[in-house]
Amino acid sequence: MAGRVTIAQVAEEAGVSPMTVSNVMNSKPGASEETRRRVMEVAGRLGYRPNVAARSLKAGRSGLVGLIALDLTSQYGLEILRGVADELASAEQELLVNATYHDAVREKDRVEFLGRGLVDGVLMIAPVLEDETIELLRRQNVPCVIIDPRRLDVPLPRLSADNYHGMRLGTQHLIDLGHTRIAYLRGLDELESTSIRFQGFQDAMRLAGLDVDERLVASCDFSYASGFRAAARLIDDHHPTALVGGADLLALGAIDAARARGLDVPADFSVVGFDDLPQAAQRFPGLTTVRQPLHDMGQKAARALLSLIEGQKLLMEYMEVGTELVVRNSTAPPPHPAGAGRDAAMPHQLAADQARRDAGA
Repeated sequence: MAGRVTIAQVAEEAGVSPMTVSNVMNSKPGASEETRRRVMEVAGRLGYRPNVAARSLKAGRSGLVGLIALDLTSQYGLEILRGVADELASAEQELLVNATYHDAVREKDRVEFLGRGLVDGVLMIAPVLEDETIELLRRQNVPCVIIDPRRLDVPLPRLSADNYHGMRLGTQHLIDLGHTRIAYLRGLDELESTSIRFQGFQDAMRLAGLDVDERLVASCDFSYASGFRAAARLIDDHHPTALVGGADLLALGAIDAARARGLDVPADFSVVGFDDLPQAAQRFPGLTTVRQPLHDMGQKAARALLSLIEGQKLLMEYMEVGTELVVRNSTAPPPHPAGAGRDAAMPHQLAADQARRDAGA
């Protein structure tokens, strides 16, 4: 048949009214199973497809959900995005994705653009969220859910992982193995999750009767290169036997920094991360890490947003998902009994130090 198949053509071919076809295609009650079967058979044979745009306009909705991500390069953001996309697909909603790359001005512009009736709701992954942008979101009155907010006092529905208990689990794992000199790589200080994770690390150490040596703590951005550089300095200057990274990329950088200095991971040096990104299991050795369920976070945030779009109230403004320790092959007991001293502890480190001394001779 030439041109677009109409609902009237399906109705005529099936011997029913256009209203009946509409009810069947929209899964509304009122038609018998035989009628439904006949309408669907005719629709499929003629190639009829419902006009989604018209149906959305009639319902006063666009059928689109906007997502504003901090970037589209990290597996952290992509795993959350995958969860969002899976949930929206099951609800037959389309997704419009924007990336701001940590640019507060671009973020505000995207919020303003999406809020002009283009989308039914907005999801934001780790946004900058300056006060002007928050006010804009509230003024536009567009349903919005924040995933992994930079601060927890944002006056909008928000969702994050249990950063505190997750980091306590990761640190306790090293303590249980017998480590006492444990280094820590902090992430970006402007993120509240950074402070919460560091608090979990500190509390785990102190509850075990261990001092937090500030010389073993370094701040860096959430990148592999930053983790490599910071870990290299800590290993060279203070010789920890283990390290906790505030994110997997920091921990993966630390593993390679240790190897570059002649240390075996985990025989000489243990490393724990936080996130459980796909590459945590793909690297050798596999990274022991704290899993925050990124895919599930995306799904749960999308479900919350769909509820808001339907006019429902959320039971709570702040939602938190649990974390768990995933033990792989980057952690082991320290290479010497506590107090035996560095000379008995790190043969690979001593060999590396000797090689550097010989090269400088």
